[in-house]
Parts: sequence; C-alpha cells; structure tokens
Amino acid sequence: MTGGSVDRPRTLVVVNPASAGGRTASRWPFLRQALRAAGVGHDAHSTTHPSEATAVTRAALREGYTRVVAVGGDGTLNEIVNGFFDLDGTAINSHAVLALLPSGTGGDFRRTIGLPTDPATLARILAANHVRRIDLGRIEHDDRATAPRQFINIADCGVGGEVVARVNRSGSKGGGIRGTTVFLGISVRALMSFGGRPIRLTLDGEITETEVQNVVIANGRCFGGGMRIAPDAELDDGRFDVVVWPALGRLRTLATVPSVYRGRHLHRPEFIVRRATNVRVEPLDSRPLLFDIEGEQVGRAPATLTCLPRALNFCVATP
Repeated sequence: MTGGSVDRPRTLVVVNPASAGGRTASRWPFLRQALRAAGVGHDAHSTTHPSEATAVTRAALREGYTRVVAVGGDGTLNEIVNGFFDLDGTAINSHAVLALLPSGTGGDFRRTIGLPTDPATLARILAANHVRRIDLGRIEHDDRATAPRQFINIADCGVGGEVVARVNRSGSKGGGIRGTTVFLGISVRALMSFGGRPIRLTLDGEITETEVQNVVIANGRCFGGGMRIAPDAELDDGRFDVVVWPALGRLRTLATVPSVYRGRHLHRPEFIVRRATNVRVEPLDSRPLLFDIEGEQVGRAPATLTCLPRALNFCVATP
C-alpha cells in the first residue's frame, strides 16, 4: 500500500561512518550535498558504537522528528528500525517515516525495495517522500536474556547464523574486495562443515520435524549479499516467506548455491517453501542453532517469529 507524500518532515539523518568497511565516512559528504541540492532539510548524527543508532532514533522520535534516514548497510538499517519501537514492541510514533540512503556491503534490503545508489537520485526520492506501509518481523527468544528485536528484511538460523558468527570472530567484516573474499571463504567452509541439524518447525500451528542447513524467515527477498532466497516475498502481504534449505550433503549443497543467487531453487523438491504469520524454530539436539538478522548474529533457537502487518512507513522511489 502506498500513501501520499508528507510535506517537509522534520528529518534526522543517522550516519554509520564505519559501514561498508569505513567507506561510508567518505561517501556521506556527497550524500549530504545531494540532500542540500534537493532541498531536503535535515539534522545529522554520526554513530560511534553498536546500538547507538537505536537509542538516537528513539530519542529523535520522542523529540518530534517525523522522519529518520539511515545512512549505512542492512545492519545500520536494522538498528534504526528497532529505534522506531520501545522494548515491548510498541511504536513510538506510528506516523513517522523511515528512509534509507544505502551505503553498505550487502545492500540486500535495497534490492527488495528498489532503491538506487546514486546520491542525486536518492535525494530526489527523499524530497518527494512517497510512503509505503510495509510489514516487519519480530523475533522473541526463549532465552529471556536475549532481547526481542524487530527486523525489516530477513532472519535466518542454521549455517547463516554460523557464517555471521565466524565472520565476527575473524574481525574481517567490512566492505571492499577483501571483505567480500573473506566472507565468501568463510561461507564455503561453513557450508562444508555444518552438516544437517534436526529441528522442529511450527508454521501457524503446523509442525514439521526435519534436518536443515538453514531456515530463512523472509520479509524481503535477498540475503547474503544478493542471494535471492525468497524471490516471491512481498513487503506488505502480512506473511513471511519461509524457505527451508535442507541438509543435502557437501557437494549437493555447494552445487545448489548458484541457483539460490538466481532465485531458481524454489522449484527443487528438497526445499520447503511456505508462507506463515507465526514461525517457531526449535533445535532437536544440544548443538547451538544460531540466528542472524540483517547480517548480525542476535541469539539462538528456540525462538518465535511473528509478522507485524504494515507496521512501518517507508520512503520509496515511486508512489
């Protein structure tokens, strides 16, 4: 659903200069100049540590800002999404708008929402401020020490969570050719060593027990830097696209990866593809089954994920 534009929203731009391996710090002056040229009035805040964007967004919405713009990648976007809500999931201002000036490594949500990367074009989109009401997801872990989180794109558990955990431990997360090469190398090693994990998957009350490599709970369409894991997902249909990547063995798993990048894996009979509003993932052995959201490792199963229909206003390219 698309709404009309909002006249001159009070705008805060939250910049993560460390995103894209630090390249956002040098990209931001060009984005800022493009915003000024397009007549987009704004204040700006540059973050210096993880989770700062969430706290800054909450404070800004309480102070009367009506639009918050993320400058960074999918992780930055996720932090700001969570800033639109209190810890209990209550929206701070249900009329406020989120916008994105993408400047990250993966750019997976940008692909789904159809945003360009050119600064001048992005600035014109913000100036027009066409708004679409989109769904979000919320994940709640059985481990009460892990706080619930909202997500805008994709949550997954299994080998995806393991890859993110290994990347974080390596200290090699970042942009550029080296960052991409390191990520790819870690991904291949994880795929080769992870094997299958037995889980109980409950989709809107329907229970399946199976062995998996990964369970993807998708609001958007892409993850992993361009893998079209859920090519039919819609951001405002009130349901997740749930894609279960089965345990296939090492060689078959690696052979499947190219079809996932092209979005042609859904017709493979070994994949489970469903739509659901409520998803529960429970491991059936003692090994940790890690979750990641928007490329950030956030906890482990068991966990319950709920689709929040049309929970957020997002600034889009076309009405």
